[in-house]
Amino acid sequence: MISEIKDVFEKINKDRYVIGFDLNNRFAQLSYCRIDGTDPETLSTVAGEEQYNIPAVILKKKANNQWVIGNAAEEAFRAGEGFIVSDLLVKSMKGENVRMGTEEYKAEDLLILFIKRAFALLPLMTSPDKIASVVVTVRHADTDTMKILGKLPELLKLEDEKIHFLSYEESFFFYMLYQKQDLQNHQVMLCDSSEGFLNIYRLEKNRFVTPAIAGVENFPYEDFVFGPNSASGPEMDRRFLNITDHLCENRIISSVYLIGEGFYGDWCNESLKFLCKNRHVFKGNNLFSKGACLAAKEYYSPSGYEKNLRFFGKDRIQANVGVTIKEKGEEKEEMFITAGEHWYEVGKTKEFLLHETDTVPVFIDMISKRNRVAADLKLQGLSVKSGRMTRISLTIKMKSEKTVQFVAKDLGFGEIYPSTGLEWTEELALD
Repeated sequence: MISEIKDVFEKINKDRYVIGFDLNNRFAQLSYCRIDGTDPETLSTVAGEEQYNIPAVILKKKANNQWVIGNAAEEAFRAGEGFIVSDLLVKSMKGENVRMGTEEYKAEDLLILFIKRAFALLPLMTSPDKIASVVVTVRHADTDTMKILGKLPELLKLEDEKIHFLSYEESFFFYMLYQKQDLQNHQVMLCDSSEGFLNIYRLEKNRFVTPAIAGVENFPYEDFVFGPNSASGPEMDRRFLNITDHLCENRIISSVYLIGEGFYGDWCNESLKFLCKNRHVFKGNNLFSKGACLAAKEYYSPSGYEKNLRFFGKDRIQANVGVTIKEKGEEKEEMFITAGEHWYEVGKTKEFLLHETDTVPVFIDMISKRNRVAADLKLQGLSVKSGRMTRISLTIKMKSEKTVQFVAKDLGFGEIYPSTGLEWTEELALD
């Protein structure tokens, strides 16, 4: 009987999925797999074909005010059926409003609606309980982007802990984490044309520390464009060869990935000859969404790979932040933020007692500099009369990539010392 119940639960769990969602200014992609899988599938917009890109456009039909996204929106616009908006991500970041007919909308609201409709293309989303974990990957996981994407858990009817956000650099890392060892014995290079210009990433590992650390360098070439405004094929080939030759110089590159429609043509013949010398070279179009999907799998059920290799990128905090408090007469360090966590996912609140003092000793351990910075959080106006005690609620979180925020509240100490209702907010730059 017990074994039968166990089999039922295992089947239910295996029928759950992890999802990777790639979002940029031009398109979105959705990759997914069962939680016991390691090879994600990518949703195709055309049955039986590898048409993975969902154009990041939204259209409002004139006849019935119906909202349409992607290829269907582009087709309806060509047929003169409605008003269309493109560049949703850029316009949202700028806080723009857009006009569609006689109505005006916030670009941010249209982006959120686009995302909701894109996820609805996955039949899995009809039952949120089937979703174990979701990772959204974007080129820049900066403050403005995270502010907008923070609305997604409620939008998708998923718990906060089920949805995470990664930069393209980190999605690249998670993709490679699941590849064969001979493809990543040394450095790995990714050449991305998906947003209309050349963006190159180089994955490197430091194996002289334990655990080993991986990082990704980004080399954008925004003047190297693909499409109607590109240079001639031979000129693009010559320049691409020079760029890759320079980035590979004095380095051992195990594998190279060429992604995006810009590499679909046959313009890079000489470049390919160079890249294929003693290296594995792949072409594709869905690496970031697959990497995000594999990251979602790691969030839900860690494989153990990261115990031996940790990613340390610009979106990960480079410092430990905590306070020194007294408990039962002894000093104790309480950690609020740990180095290596994503800045947009950290934050902790703790209550503790202050006795005859209006300061909270704060410390910041800068990992790269290997030094500690100490400071006192001054609670201006708090009574420190002899014998007085009060209970403090302290929240420490990251306000942006480089700014840590401290919020303290006076909770008082029972009926003897009632709360003053005072609240203090301080910010400190992590340099």
